[in-house]
This record gives sequence, C-alpha cells and structure tokens, in this order.
Amino acid sequence: MSKAAAKTKVALDPSFAKGKIKVTHEADADWQVGLRPHLKYRDLGMDAPSGGRVHAHVHINNGPSPGPSDLHYHDCDFHMIYVLKGWGRMEFEGVGEVILKEGSCMYQEPGLAHRLIEYSDDYKVMEITIPGEIGTVTVRD
Repeated sequence: MSKAAAKTKVALDPSFAKGKIKVTHEADADWQVGLRPHLKYRDLGMDAPSGGRVHAHVHINNGPSPGPSDLHYHDCDFHMIYVLKGWGRMEFEGVGEVILKEGSCMYQEPGLAHRLIEYSDDYKVMEITIPGEIGTVTVRD
C-alpha cells in the first residue's frame, strides 16, 4: 500500500464487521437542536459504521423560518441534500437562488458558499456529508 493510501485509510468501527448492518428508526429518533437553532436534527448513525467517513442526518423545522441564515460553506469533500418533504429556498454564491422541493436532490461543490433563505412548515431534508465530521465557515451574515 502506498503512503498516500495508508494516510487516507480509515478504520471501521470493529462492532461492524463484515455482514453487519446499522438500522435506525424514526420512531426511536432523538431530535436535537444543532448547528441552526431553527432546525432539529436526527442523526442517522452512519459515523461509527463508516469509521467516520460518512455522516447522514435528517433535519426538520423547529419553528417558523427566521429569514435568511448567514452565508457559509462547509469544509468537506462531499455534500448532498435530498428533500423528503416540503420546500426550501436557498442561495448559492455565483449561482443565485434555487428552490428545492419534495423529491429534489442536490449535490454542492465543496467550499460553495450558500444560505437557506426560507422553508415550508413541513420542511424535512436528508443531508449526507463526507467526511463524517465537517467544519462550517461563515462568509458573512
């Protein structure tokens, strides 16, 4: 194995040996307020079985849309959003506004500044990032 490959190799959680799976159920979910207080997050439990390579969560509204969030980007290699219910209006630097609605799937390039402008009362989104732990950098309020 090359030195570069050895550096990027991530150990899987030993409790998830070949043949095991990870299942979570919404009925058992522990919704938490997270990065944005106007949203609640349900961790889908992918960090441990992937050895920290992947994070997945669902977020829903935690009250009325407060208006535009700060313009920010995430320090990650991969960022995908899938809208499960409702809609959200977003702004992407250099792209403009985009409306994501139920069934919309979006990949955004690493480092692309964006903000959530507003969303429906029934807003529900699944978000997947690689690696599992990412940073968020505010560009401006």
